[in-house]
Amino acid sequence: MLRKLFVKDLQLNPHLFWGVLPFFAWIGYAVREDGAPVGMLTTVSALMGAATASTVAAREDRFHATALLASLPVARTTLVLSRYALAAAAGGAAFVTAALLAALLPWSPHPMSAIFDARSVLMAVVFVGASTALLLPLALRFGLVGVVGFFAVLQVGGVGLFFLSSAFGLREPMRAVFGGVEFLLKNLYASLSAPGFAVLVLAAVAGAGWLSYRASVWLVARRDL
Repeated sequence: MLRKLFVKDLQLNPHLFWGVLPFFAWIGYAVREDGAPVGMLTTVSALMGAATASTVAAREDRFHATALLASLPVARTTLVLSRYALAAAAGGAAFVTAALLAALLPWSPHPMSAIFDARSVLMAVVFVGASTALLLPLALRFGLVGVVGFFAVLQVGGVGLFFLSSAFGLREPMRAVFGGVEFLLKNLYASLSAPGFAVLVLAAVAGAGWLSYRASVWLVARRDL
């Protein structure tokens, strides 16, 4: 049944996945530079794929497909699990697509060792796991409103920081936020070369994914469909 739900999502939402083709066209253009951060390109691709798949539940909620699925003789735990499986598969497929573009395009100068670097793969896993764990409970419980609301909060926060920076000359808040994020990501990437730390990070991502899944099951069970 999980496989059938997975195939159903692919068949009913093809335009969401065809819509990422311009993004991969940009990836193919970007990898032509010798100094292009190929690890960042593949990791961002994985994040984009997982986030796109996470919005499938929100989109189907708009035309009441969620209520129809809930009326089928399928456990809601299975329905929720299929969403997580789709997001993980889409993130992995997007990573592999970007990596293959960097490896096979004739104008790409990047060696295979840089494209499939272990740290880049692990960062992609972290990004896919974190985005899925964060977005899916919102999409499954609140539909499109939850997803749009989440990104709206991020945008309002960014605009607020920019307003403080430009209107009052308070550059420290913006520097602190973006500098902190940059510092965290750089140190995480560098630390993933240590096997023990990598195992701890993967365990943390797996734990966050499991908690997110259980929270999604609980939230969906409380919905009046």
